[in-house]
Amino acid sequence: MLKILNFFTFIFLNCAFAYNINVHPIEKRCLYVNNLNFPIKYNDLLELKNLFNKYPLLIFRNCNKKLSPKEFIDFLTIFDEDCDKEALENPDKYPKQMLQPFDQFPDCKHVAPRGNFVKNDFFGIRHINVKPSNQFISNYVWHTDLLGHIEKNPGLITGFHIIKTPSIGGDTDFISGETIYENLGEKQLKLLNNTKLIINRKNFAFGNKIMDYSGSYRIKDSDFKFPEDDIQVPLIFSPETKYQKHKVLIMPSFIETIRGCTIIQTDQKIKYFMKNFVLPHRFSIQWKEGDICVFNNRCFIHSSTPARNYLELNDNERLLFQTFLPTKKLFNI
Repeated sequence: MLKILNFFTFIFLNCAFAYNINVHPIEKRCLYVNNLNFPIKYNDLLELKNLFNKYPLLIFRNCNKKLSPKEFIDFLTIFDEDCDKEALENPDKYPKQMLQPFDQFPDCKHVAPRGNFVKNDFFGIRHINVKPSNQFISNYVWHTDLLGHIEKNPGLITGFHIIKTPSIGGDTDFISGETIYENLGEKQLKLLNNTKLIINRKNFAFGNKIMDYSGSYRIKDSDFKFPEDDIQVPLIFSPETKYQKHKVLIMPSFIETIRGCTIIQTDQKIKYFMKNFVLPHRFSIQWKEGDICVFNNRCFIHSSTPARNYLELNDNERLLFQTFLPTKKLFNI
């Protein structure tokens, strides 16, 4: 009966609105929204908000226009009722909200250009020259944006707008934290329910981690540490809305230790957990120019695929707009 209702819901949505939808073939919490037209009608806006509650990763494909940085961020605000509009309008007055630490568009400082791209006079930036950081060239860096940051609140919304993409590579892989959780057995849940992770983002940022397929390895120099910056986070997070389930959010590249375990024990446990319970749920999005992506940053971990896949190509230009939308909705950890 439920399958029949879902079928008719699908038919209704594809007939009643100016766009059509289809669920990702691997991950049921990811939805493609095709042929969305800007400006968006009011009824469509309401329905897109409802869809985002059920599908916390939306990919808008074949839209009728590419958006400016300002249009892009204005569009994303519809998906967070607690969006911090004061911080958007006056970004320099709200240092605790996330300003992009990369090149910023002068009139839209919460949006940054990312990728591998050089151009003059681009949306107010006199000379744009963006390159992938070293950590992302050869590795997967599984993470949730800003989780474990010592000052900033992890945003609810992360957004991408794909402006230019190479013929091969430049993809993004996602894993739903809810999917990880719902596939854990009783034995694993008992072991993991009270697991706490000690996080330090600076060791990764300063290049003191060597990473492998799991996104985790060991600090080069075991004495290199920022003890005042250690943060404790759970492995399993509670739902924030009635639409959500419990979720596993793990950032192996940032983990110092599991509370109560040695460094060696931590490495072994994290690698085993990633291999057997996290990575099997990975799915990849191959971007097309013009794609817009909005996802609940508190429900997914993600990583760009290694940049080496496209950097040696002749058509190696890649450019996307990225934002961590500032929010007033606190994330209790």
